Amino acid sequence: MIRIYAVLLVLLTEFVKAQDIHYSQFDQTKSLINPALIFNQTEDYQIQLQRRSQWASVTTPFNTFSLSFNAKNIYKTFVAGTTILNDKAGDSHFLTKGVIFSLANSVFNSKGNVLSIGLQGSFYQRTINYDGLIFLEPEYFQISKVNFFDIGLGLSNYKELADKSAFLLGASVYHLNRPRQSFLLDRQVLLFPKYIVHSVYYVDLNSKINFSPAAYFSSQSQDNELIMGSGLTYKLSNQVDLHSGIYTRIKDSFIITLGMQKSN
Repeated sequence: MIRIYAVLLVLLTEFVKAQDIHYSQFDQTKSLINPALIFNQTEDYQIQLQRRSQWASVTTPFNTFSLSFNAKNIYKTFVAGTTILNDKAGDSHFLTKGVIFSLANSVFNSKGNVLSIGLQGSFYQRTINYDGLIFLEPEYFQISKVNFFDIGLGLSNYKELADKSAFLLGASVYHLNRPRQSFLLDRQVLLFPKYIVHSVYYVDLNSKINFSPAAYFSSQSQDNELIMGSGLTYKLSNQVDLHSGIYTRIKDSFIITLGMQKSN
């Protein structure tokens, strides 16, 4: 019923694990990709819950949890969003807690073409527990908690094209203020800015099938990540859509998505 589709992958960049928290379903976490994206939602309100667990077979599992809420037209055409983030990693119970505030509006909005800008301010706390760690030489740690404020900025452009198609292109930068990250008082370890470029092309193949190839690239200091692939939506009925997708994080892994949407 649904034809098998192939995604052409371009193996051009070297992949290294990024420093920041991120999900495999990158397109579902707007606040972590581009704060301008919250302007594009069609619903008046949107609530989203995400959870990730990994590396359980190797060490203490890495667990990530996020809860997001976005609301349209809080003042004129402004859209606001809040994300609560909790991430615990490894034997040190390295914990990152954060509250992210995003605000977006359009700078150009004509029929079928929307250019939006988003500003983000975040408050983070990072803690570490040294009791479960073993060191070959004595280590003298001065603090186990770091608090910092973070600033992000994003732009996105959604444009409807001919033949029932549309194109979304966005760019964002995080850690503009380069917050301090060190657990040692005498060291200046700063969080490097993170740059993201992402795009999606939406096209209706027929009255029932929508094809949406996407690309996502992020760069933070020497760490780069490239994800490419495509989503596929099949209209089962007037009220039910079936969603699927296959993506690859270049030189690392494949990502498969499945979902269903009923009415609104």
